[in-house]
Amino acid sequence: MALVAVLLPPVLLGALLALGWYEELMLGPPRRRGRHLRLVPDPVDEPAPAAAAEAAPARRHAA
Repeated sequence: MALVAVLLPPVLLGALLALGWYEELMLGPPRRRGRHLRLVPDPVDEPAPAAAAEAAPARRHAA
């Protein structure tokens, strides 16, 4: 029981300091490391396939 009373406070203090450091790391400005990945790719300048289909003349079937 005395061992827990002696070791528990420093362990809890270390965990508290580690969580504070982690929070500052996550909330701080982003650091640039060699490569930067993007979640959304750049838009493509080509027209959409649906726009090309609307511009084409409609074909009629012989009845």
